Amino acid sequence: MLASHGHSYGARVGREIADIGFCAAKKTRFHGVRLHCIAQRRMGRLPLPSQVWLCAASHHDSKAFIEQQPELPTTELFGDLAYPTPEIINHLKEQQTRLIAPCKKPKGGELTGTENYYNRLVRSVRQPIESLFNWIQEKTGIQRASKVRSTDPLMIHCWGKLAVAFFLLVFYY
Repeated sequence: MLASHGHSYGARVGREIADIGFCAAKKTRFHGVRLHCIAQRRMGRLPLPSQVWLCAASHHDSKAFIEQQPELPTTELFGDLAYPTPEIINHLKEQQTRLIAPCKKPKGGELTGTENYYNRLVRSVRQPIESLFNWIQEKTGIQRASKVRSTDPLMIHCWGKLAVAFFLLVFYY
């Protein structure tokens, strides 16, 4: 986050990559970039990132995934509600990767008991990746980039903090 709330509308820092986005978890509008990550699950430990990329804050998760075109081994990908789009499903089918994502609630309707149970199971498997993002923020303070004034220092800030976090993750966690 380079600027948040009302300051995000007038922010002009790093316009080559940064723009205005919305963090639903914090209910905050911000000017900055988003971190995307595909990670390998490790039982009893934080996931180990295998692919990481940054994109503009306004990029929806599905758009960022399609633009990145990640190459995955034949596996299962546990995604959030943004992932079950025809483009992503086709991309993953070509790689013989199965997408597992929560069921969306139908407009004006409710999920069945089975669908609610399925969603809880999927979210419990996805919970460690959310913990990884929280851990990165806790250890590095990566979201505090308000002193950054241009694109190159923004990239140094992001990738430098991620390098430190991943070093700690591999050797200590």
